Amino acid sequence: MMSGNIHGLSWFPNFPDKFVSWGQEINLYELRSKDDAPQKSRLPYISVNYLANESRYQYARCVAASYHSHQPIIAVGLADGKIGICNFRDTYDSSWEYTPRQQRMCTCLAWSEMDANILAVGHDRHRSDSCITIWDTERGVPKETANFFGQAESANSLCWDRNHRMLIAGMSQKIIKLFDLRQNNASCQSIPTKTVQGLSVAPNGNDLCSYVDSIIMLWDVRSIKQPLRQIQSSRNHLQIAWCPTRNSLLSSLQRDSSYITLYDIRSVENENSREIYHVKRQISPFPSKYHHSGKFAFVNCLSWHSRDFERALLLADAVNILDFRLPATLHTAHSNRRKLPLLMQRPLYAPASPTSSTATATPTPTQQPTSSCSLNSGSSLDYNGPASHSALNVDFLVPELFELDLVDETRQRALDDYGIKPDNKRFAELHLTPYLRNVWSTLNNVYCDDQLSGLKSALGINLGHTSEALMASSRIESQLLQWPDGINNSNKLVCYKSEQRDHALQLCGWAFELGELERFIDQLYASKEYSRAAMICVFHLKIMHACNILSSAADNMRDPSMYRITVIALSSFNADRCSSTSRNQRSSANMQIQDPHLRAIFSFLTMEKDNFEAVLKEEGVSLSDRMAFACKYLSETKLTDYVKQQIQSAIECGDLNGLLLTGESLDGINILQSYMDTSFDVQTVALVAINYFRQELFSDKRIQYWISSYLDYLNSWGLWEKRAELDIKIEGIRASARSSRTVYLSCNFCGKPVSNALLDEPRPRSTTTSTNRLSSCPSCRKPLPRCSLCLMHMGTMINMSNGETLSTTPEVQGWQTKPFSKWFSWCQTCRHGGHTEHIMQWFKQNSECPVSCCNCRCFDMDGSKPNTLRDIS
Repeated sequence: MMSGNIHGLSWFPNFPDKFVSWGQEINLYELRSKDDAPQKSRLPYISVNYLANESRYQYARCVAASYHSHQPIIAVGLADGKIGICNFRDTYDSSWEYTPRQQRMCTCLAWSEMDANILAVGHDRHRSDSCITIWDTERGVPKETANFFGQAESANSLCWDRNHRMLIAGMSQKIIKLFDLRQNNASCQSIPTKTVQGLSVAPNGNDLCSYVDSIIMLWDVRSIKQPLRQIQSSRNHLQIAWCPTRNSLLSSLQRDSSYITLYDIRSVENENSREIYHVKRQISPFPSKYHHSGKFAFVNCLSWHSRDFERALLLADAVNILDFRLPATLHTAHSNRRKLPLLMQRPLYAPASPTSSTATATPTPTQQPTSSCSLNSGSSLDYNGPASHSALNVDFLVPELFELDLVDETRQRALDDYGIKPDNKRFAELHLTPYLRNVWSTLNNVYCDDQLSGLKSALGINLGHTSEALMASSRIESQLLQWPDGINNSNKLVCYKSEQRDHALQLCGWAFELGELERFIDQLYASKEYSRAAMICVFHLKIMHACNILSSAADNMRDPSMYRITVIALSSFNADRCSSTSRNQRSSANMQIQDPHLRAIFSFLTMEKDNFEAVLKEEGVSLSDRMAFACKYLSETKLTDYVKQQIQSAIECGDLNGLLLTGESLDGINILQSYMDTSFDVQTVALVAINYFRQELFSDKRIQYWISSYLDYLNSWGLWEKRAELDIKIEGIRASARSSRTVYLSCNFCGKPVSNALLDEPRPRSTTTSTNRLSSCPSCRKPLPRCSLCLMHMGTMINMSNGETLSTTPEVQGWQTKPFSKWFSWCQTCRHGGHTEHIMQWFKQNSECPVSCCNCRCFDMDGSKPNTLRDIS
């Protein structure tokens, strides 16, 4: 077995089934194919064959896999500065080792993609030696002065330009240098910046990324004088890397984090400029069943596969290596002003199956989610497919996606107030799938007393000997039921009753009193759920009532044969024909019935010795009906086991109906996460959490991430009012007390509200004093920002559009009476702004920012066109 911690790992670019890991020792592995003989894998979470070990170089500081195509070769950098080239063979070649003149640590290595024999080596600083060495491994150890750069400097990171023989180096924690090696006398271009770590060029050959601490900087290699964009994170970065099979996907690992942060970098080409923006998302690479098990804590290293679409190796907790593939995602060419087509990116090594596409569009409770992380699985690569370096292959797009725009469907639901006021009548009017309509109906039944309790807590399962368990416990009564006349069945039928079970029946939508039961059956009949109404009647031993329902329904059916046959079978049913032949025939006939409720009827009538397994496993019957049946006929032990089994099944399948069992709990959040992984329906997940999750679970980082993602969608669509309604709903959930004023302008210098002192003071002493106070912060007296057009301080009294001056009398003075046209507005990109009236007038005739030194196209960021602006004064 492998010994010691692992420091890093990497795929070989031209050997797609091989990878190397390093730490205390360096090991070479190969993914197993389907033809390999089954045997125990060297690694516990990925099926591999161990090939070789490099024993000469221990405790490697950095390792880089080369672009050689004839054999896997790596470069190894050690703490004493020595560099070794290794091909995992027994032969030793002294020309494949290089030691610098001055001993110090090797900090980075980078192979050239254009010339596989060229290796760039970076060392720490020494006052009398260079920190960068260019080594042509075919010509032996470098000796010429033209191969050395950076005297008395340190190398922090290295990478090669994809289009030219140019080396990009981050040096001395303060500068990025570009060395053009196409000529003998290499030219050098310098860019001062502290973001010198993790230099990497994107697959398109134009974009460059670097980072320091929690800041990522994006550059354009073609014009690198100024950065394109700065991305700020809440945590310090550990590693950043471009996905080689996507032109614009940048990944980041953050310190002490179990998530992978993905930035989808997108650009808008203007006449003379290029503006960059990004879409951020975080995913957990571990299967949902490990989220709270503590099995995996942190992600330490990531290596993208060079050919397989969105596939990577992960190093977890410096010990475990996992094979990870990004879940299928929807990508849109987005514009605020026009609708552009929706495309779904699929792995390019195999065509997408129609089944998976349908599951993405309309998830069902029985579908199995595709795990984002394959554990203990063999290789699934297929290298005979098309070239995978293209960002998207149209041949693998699912045709239904061109007909059904899922983004439009989500947006339309938002416009229809989906999830704002969860009501069964309201959902009946929306264009929801039957599955989602049933989920919301179930949640409405379970939600009572401002709490989503769930059957698990209502039945007192797993409460132990706590006070809650004593309160939840009550006397369970068992009653031996008699089969009705006409039903010949010698099996004993025992019914269980208690206060908790009666409450559980209500949560499932069933009634336990005779009058309520009849009303419930009438409601089902009115909604044309004939077979379900008959099934519930049979479960309550009202066989003749079930026959009457099916007989009446048959008169209204186009094909009444199945209902009529069921009525005939029920009217003279004999379950005591217990020969094996009879049972086999009955089982075979039951399987041919297409209606699941009718199958459940005969499975119940033919049960043997309290074995209700056939009814409880009938997936076509809703979970609420099956749970109600279990509460009525299962003993305490069997009921507990069945509830736990259904919770686990709901987590694995991502079935939101499982919230009926879990209620507001960690298991409930796991179900939401699994459903999200399967369907990518962040709208439903966020709205369920907002409506039904309270107290401390609402602050779970997964729930907060879903909500923020959905709010970002509403912002991108310009649905500000819908966003505000959700914000109000969210604020009502949070327990922390809020002040009456939640939105106010704060001073740039002291951070205190600008308007509080003005609002609290009843009357200024004079007009001059009022004007001075309005133009400066009432707390620190620092000047407020100026309007970009009239150059007056924010808050200063300005003339009204009709020539009148805003009154300063006590009755009307203050921010409340100032019209919207006099409010202060600013651009969210360049932060320049002014009075709203002035800004609107400016952008009716101009497109760029009114500040002379700023080239920001502020109004292009918004969805409204300047010539359609209405008068807001």
